[in-house]
Amino acid sequence: MGNVCSSGQKKKKDKDSGSEKSDDSPPYQEADKKDALITNDTGNEKRAPLAAVEALPETTPAPEANGNQTQPAAQTAATKTTEKDSNITTPQGALAPSDVANANPGMGNLSMLQGKPPPGRKVERDKKIVIYILADNSTEYKKHKRVIYSLYKHFKSKCQSRGFDFIIADVHDSEEHVEQTNGNAKKDFSRLQEVKRWTQTPLEAQGGHEEAANCLCEISRHSAGAYIIPVLFLGSTLGTPMLPLTIESQDFTSVLGTASDAEKLLLEKWYTIDNSYQPMCHRLYTQQIDPYSTQVNGELNELLAVLLRLFSDDVKDSYLTTVVEQEINNTVLMSQELAKRCIWIQTGAHYSRAPENASQLELEVLRRITRIYSELKSQLCEKNLIRLLPTMNILDEELSAVIESLLDKSLAAIFEEHQQKSSIPYNTLGVGRVLLEELQLIGHYSKLLAQNSANFDIMNDVKRYIRDATAQPLVVSGDRGSGKSVLVSKIMENVHRWKPEAQLILRYANLSARSSDLTSLLGSMANQMSVLESGQQCQVPHTLEGYAGVIRDILGRQQRLFVLIIDGVDELQRDAALDWLPQQLGHSKLILTVSELQEEQKTEEEQEQVDSFDMLGALAQLGIPQRCFLRLRQFTERQWHDILSSGGGDFYAANGALKLPDEWKSLHGKTPYHAKSLWWLAWLGHVAQPISEIGDISSRILQVLETKFATDQVELLLLIVRLSPWGIRESDCLGVFQKMTQLEAQVAFKIWSKFCWLMGPMLLGLKNIRIADRSFGRAVLARYAQKQWLVHEALRDYFDRQDSEFKGSQGASTYNYQKYLKLPYHHFCAVIEDKPAMDKIDILFNCFYFTDLQWIANKVHATGPDHLMHDILHAEWLAAVGSDGSTGYVHINFLKQFLVQYLHELSYDGQQFYTLMKYYLKTRFRESPALKDDQKIRSWWEYTNELEFAFLEILNADLDAENGNEQEEQAADGDDAVAVAPVKGYDLLMNLPQPGCYVASLCTERAEICIWDVKNCCRIRELQGIQQPTAMCPVGSYEAAVLCRREIRVINLDEGKFKVTLKGVMNQKMPYFGLHDQNHLVCLSRNRMYVNLMNLESGDCVTTFKAGEDRFLNSLLVSGDGRILVCGDETQKPFPLLVWHLSQRKLLYDLRIPHHDFMTALSAITHEGSYVCVVAKELNEPTTPNFIVVYDLQSGTLFKKWKPSCNTVSLAISQLNACVIAGLEDAKIVIWDLVTGNCKCTLIGHNAPVTFLKLDPLGKVLVSYDKEGRDTAIRMWELNSAKSLAVFKPPAQVSTCEILPNGAFVVLALKDRNALLTLALKNYGGGSGDALEDDCGTLYGNPDNQHKVFDLSN
Repeated sequence: MGNVCSSGQKKKKDKDSGSEKSDDSPPYQEADKKDALITNDTGNEKRAPLAAVEALPETTPAPEANGNQTQPAAQTAATKTTEKDSNITTPQGALAPSDVANANPGMGNLSMLQGKPPPGRKVERDKKIVIYILADNSTEYKKHKRVIYSLYKHFKSKCQSRGFDFIIADVHDSEEHVEQTNGNAKKDFSRLQEVKRWTQTPLEAQGGHEEAANCLCEISRHSAGAYIIPVLFLGSTLGTPMLPLTIESQDFTSVLGTASDAEKLLLEKWYTIDNSYQPMCHRLYTQQIDPYSTQVNGELNELLAVLLRLFSDDVKDSYLTTVVEQEINNTVLMSQELAKRCIWIQTGAHYSRAPENASQLELEVLRRITRIYSELKSQLCEKNLIRLLPTMNILDEELSAVIESLLDKSLAAIFEEHQQKSSIPYNTLGVGRVLLEELQLIGHYSKLLAQNSANFDIMNDVKRYIRDATAQPLVVSGDRGSGKSVLVSKIMENVHRWKPEAQLILRYANLSARSSDLTSLLGSMANQMSVLESGQQCQVPHTLEGYAGVIRDILGRQQRLFVLIIDGVDELQRDAALDWLPQQLGHSKLILTVSELQEEQKTEEEQEQVDSFDMLGALAQLGIPQRCFLRLRQFTERQWHDILSSGGGDFYAANGALKLPDEWKSLHGKTPYHAKSLWWLAWLGHVAQPISEIGDISSRILQVLETKFATDQVELLLLIVRLSPWGIRESDCLGVFQKMTQLEAQVAFKIWSKFCWLMGPMLLGLKNIRIADRSFGRAVLARYAQKQWLVHEALRDYFDRQDSEFKGSQGASTYNYQKYLKLPYHHFCAVIEDKPAMDKIDILFNCFYFTDLQWIANKVHATGPDHLMHDILHAEWLAAVGSDGSTGYVHINFLKQFLVQYLHELSYDGQQFYTLMKYYLKTRFRESPALKDDQKIRSWWEYTNELEFAFLEILNADLDAENGNEQEEQAADGDDAVAVAPVKGYDLLMNLPQPGCYVASLCTERAEICIWDVKNCCRIRELQGIQQPTAMCPVGSYEAAVLCRREIRVINLDEGKFKVTLKGVMNQKMPYFGLHDQNHLVCLSRNRMYVNLMNLESGDCVTTFKAGEDRFLNSLLVSGDGRILVCGDETQKPFPLLVWHLSQRKLLYDLRIPHHDFMTALSAITHEGSYVCVVAKELNEPTTPNFIVVYDLQSGTLFKKWKPSCNTVSLAISQLNACVIAGLEDAKIVIWDLVTGNCKCTLIGHNAPVTFLKLDPLGKVLVSYDKEGRDTAIRMWELNSAKSLAVFKPPAQVSTCEILPNGAFVVLALKDRNALLTLALKNYGGGSGDALEDDCGTLYGNPDNQHKVFDLSN
């Protein structure tokens, strides 16, 4: 194209992210930047100069010594032969079940579970990308900016498909007045901005600095949590010059010393000393100036010329910077990360010499622009420079293609970086991601709150309560806005200092959907406590009683010291039923914060009448001692005076010059919220306003804001943010605002940017934009009540127009999370409006969002079941349903009961929705046939029968049965089958080779082998009295070689008879054997020095394969066709692999790698014996992760070697798909291509190391799970497409499982359960699946032996 040219700079100089700056900016700019960063990041009140509360150090404490004990266990527990292809004839050994309850959850990266505050300096980035445009306000850039805006839809959809928010931030106003020269619009950059365009507030925006202050605030706001891609437009101009707002007194004095008398007069007229600012400075006089005086404008331009003459170059660089220079200094020259991403569009010619008759300002601009060019060329990436010279005739399409290509690369890098830097790893040792995300949000919110102040006089009482032996709850009450949440955040900072062994369980009411109702909040707390105590989340139904019981039980066991805190419990408790509240805490603690009711609030908030229940009174009646009630008081007179004198701290730019009127200090109602509001009002410049009643301050602030914008803009923006539960994404807020006002995108963003700047600490950036203070939120609703239904409708229509799914680059689709999250809520509010009439309630409960099963399933999959439950509860609240929660709508109650039953499973993965819904429908129809009469529920049943995609169907009649014998006894009621003694589950499942769907199960403790008809979920043979069976492999159609104690016996499974016992005794610790052909098997000898080939008819030893003198074998692997035998040798160093050809009866290879050991417990071989893969460990570097090697057994050479980033804990190999599958310690499954050696794909879904992998006999479908039981779910994957076929989280830990051909059925043996759980994979596999269905009709063996029990003990 010709416009991306080399700049001639061959080297890029690396700089620290903080290497530039400080000297290049004026003092006000530094303050500005610091302020904006703090203001937008913290979003709350100022610190009062009160007694400092103890704070924890910034560094995170080291994890506990027992933190990672479970990781080696995952490695060593990988047993010999369980990871192999299902068509291998080597038998599967029974596994010793692991005791998960005693396994300590690894806390290395899960310290947030203990309630510890997040690390102080770490920036946790949100999924948000901002293209920030750096430019002067020249009209020549309008055309180029249009090119970027034309790419907006493309990049937005790309970001949405990855779950990212995307906005273009352009604060620059290019619509200002221009001079007309020969018909062409041209900007005049030789003069200052006219005084009539100056703004009077805030302080740092005066004197023509409004755009600069707004831009720096915008940069700081996005730097706090988003990924910024700067796009710099820079040609031969720097934009409108600005006078410095402040000049340090030292610099001002030196300038006066060199000035003439006339210049001195001019300087002293416009710059007055400001003693309150530190360091002392002279401030530009901006008050009571006639905005339309040409004389004033002339004087100010003369003042600029004087400063240009008198200032040295260094001082000019500090004080006379324009907006674009400040932007450059605060982004690309300050951050190496932003410099790397920055795209520089260089426009216009850059002159190296000044033209003749150049003015002083032009010479200064040329000097500064030359310096900026040299700095940018040394910092920016050469590939990201686009030169648009005046002589070039560039088409928009060409420029668009180049910019699109550069931005595409930046986006791809950001997506990858975010995935790598995510603070929640894939491997959470089975702890739900939902819980960890909730704790992360709580930590972030606490961190923001803790930067504020309240009256902390009661902190010592709280400290005493946590340290002493009080066994009752502590109740902290206070007025609204008194800082109760701030107090709680301070407790979080200090509780581990007061009680190092404490486990803090903290929740803020209504912070998210999981704390928006009491049941969800207690469930979240119970899960956290359960994980800390046992390593597993609790599995009780989603009811208040269930969770309260779990919490009481955990507190009763007193294994750990818990400190439970619920902030704002009165917002969730709507009646006097406090049965859930644990009153006897043992040595644990419980702190509740409650707002005190005020009389005027009852009339003020009609929409919150339900919340006006007297929580404090109800708590007092429970018998909690009076000393356990603390009151968070208002500020004392002295504290109030201090906080209004100097409490602004670093919160506002130029705060030293900000003074609050003395009469404000005498106001009554001295709460932190009021102090914050007064500071904000003063910052906005309205100190002259008389305030008689502090309760009016919120409405006064709203009046002030309204004067800054057009009439309805503030109203709409505040309502959009306030009416969005848990906040709203910035792009969505802009989209709704733009639609409602019909403004252009750039104009709408400029209004929004100014709004965010002027709202300052009243907005909170906590993943979404939300209003920081509940009191201010209530004031917004009270003032703009008449328009809220209109805004609900606008939000509903905005989300309704969006696609429900986004298509990704590889064809994969992603759910539109925001649509599923927000749309039903706003629809319900728009339907009901202010009064719940009967016809509206009928529309509400019969709407699409409660009746369309596909929407419901997608919502659960996209957002989790908590949000669907919230939709139901919110609809019931809008419809004013009674406390029993029964709506009278059958389908609503059915859906609610379904979520109560399966909330934990659906929270783990919503992909199980149809599996569980179909099973629940079947179960409920059996219990209440009348349910079929309900039209909605009947339509759901019909829909589940017509699904066209793959999903698992549960074939068992009773999923929760403890004992599987009911089906044979045909018990009418499953509740009768209560196990008297603990039932021992199955140790081994094995596919049987004859036609039909049959598996054999083996239980060592019960000394039995059973044959199961998979399709009908029933036993068809039961062989009892077999002495200690531990392993088996099928022989022929109906026989099996079974390891009984230390002997191998051949048993006829159809007739229930012993056939022959093989001669010799097996090794006690390593009794390995495998099938050679239908008449022979190979087994490891007792002394492990050789391998015996045994005849299965006679039981005799046919031949022996000797390893050599003093060589002890430690593994045995036989290929599926029985030709190749591979054994490991543990005596030689390094450990070798010995490969025999069984048909030719000779040793083929002695394979070894110097300085490496083979971990033969992790190995697999292809069916034809062409390749063997094994995990190896470096002897010289024992701390490095192990790696995988593949040997070509046709040539005996090392074929492939892969080194994943962490240890491999399970292994499988598929010759059909020519790949090796590795389960990794970080919970990922990696598939390596045997041909190319590349990583084909990574399968993500598990949340614990994947220690079990198994392919179906055809090698098409993979099943995976964790044998340790940390992640209790099984997952099924299609191998060639790497697609997730199905997920299922059974009601108990899986002890072993088997997969039938093509994945048609999966059979699970659950820990301590006598029944097998059978799952059918529906709608997958086409013709082969149908063939298997036909096979299922084939009877097993002799029909006369059906359901017989054989006793082989004699």
